[in-house]
Amino acid sequence: MKPEDLPDSRVFAEFNPEREEESGTRLPDLCEQLLTRQKTAWSKLRDGYEAFASSRIRRVDCGDFSVQLQFNPQRIVSSSARVDPASISKRPCFLCPASLPEEQQGILYHWTFLILCNPFPIFPQHFTINDLNHRPQSLEAHLDLLPLLARDFAPSLSLFYNGPQCGASAPDHLHFQACPAGSLPIESQVDDGRPLLPVMKNRSATVSRVENLGRAVLMIEGSDADAVNEAIRKILDVMRTAVDAGTEPMLNLHAAFKKGKGKWRILLFPRKKNRPDLYELEGPDQVLISPGSAEMGGLLVTPVERDFQRLTPDLIRHIYREVSVDSARLEEWSRQLSRMAD
Repeated sequence: MKPEDLPDSRVFAEFNPEREEESGTRLPDLCEQLLTRQKTAWSKLRDGYEAFASSRIRRVDCGDFSVQLQFNPQRIVSSSARVDPASISKRPCFLCPASLPEEQQGILYHWTFLILCNPFPIFPQHFTINDLNHRPQSLEAHLDLLPLLARDFAPSLSLFYNGPQCGASAPDHLHFQACPAGSLPIESQVDDGRPLLPVMKNRSATVSRVENLGRAVLMIEGSDADAVNEAIRKILDVMRTAVDAGTEPMLNLHAAFKKGKGKWRILLFPRKKNRPDLYELEGPDQVLISPGSAEMGGLLVTPVERDFQRLTPDLIRHIYREVSVDSARLEEWSRQLSRMAD
């Protein structure tokens, strides 16, 4: 779809990064205005935020790290979504502009994306950034947009991405999501003095392994967008050796821009599995946790109260071990990346 083909009623506002200084309006401010307006005009969104407001939170100490559990029944829609190719082919794409509810409006971003309020929020502000056109979820094909988006959402919002095989409920349509910066426990845990093992330096960008988090985490930091992107591409090249040709490596990603420091921080979670075996069990033994970026970042959303009550540190560590690449694989990838350093 061309931007000019969007009905005027669908566009709440336009944001072009190149004209931000002229207008004096920041993207987070526009997002806040959009959310306020949509809560009034769109009953489904209002109901979604009322459900989020009544969700319950429980902190679980897992030893070297902690997580937050969020009991949020409305997320059963996402957690139980069938994302196999056959199921996707049978349903209309709910992220395409033509399929959106009549009341839903968005911010036209750089004539490429439509920023929308997520009607099933797990954060006080939860946005989906949809490509105007129906194209597959792919990080590498649109990597140049990642630092631009992260910078424009800063400082109050950060960005995350779910790979098509690990967390994306719409793997057939390119989209990112945004949430308040600091919402995920891992954002503070990477700064709490735990070991950071250097992996490689790519020009001004650095890649490190963050240890003692119960899952594999690579952190990319840098003040130059091109160097950061190049480092991510090298990681994807190494990870691709473990997947079929033409398939995106399994990963989740969180991206933030620290305006005070003038640098990006990308947390990349290499994955080996979409859902844990506990998800596939029948009856009372089932644990309905479908890990995406939020869960890998330490916010485990449970749509079933039984799971909210019974998840223990051992179960949480088990889930992370099962869906994350193992330490031997991560070590081998680290060695390969170190040989690719500048």
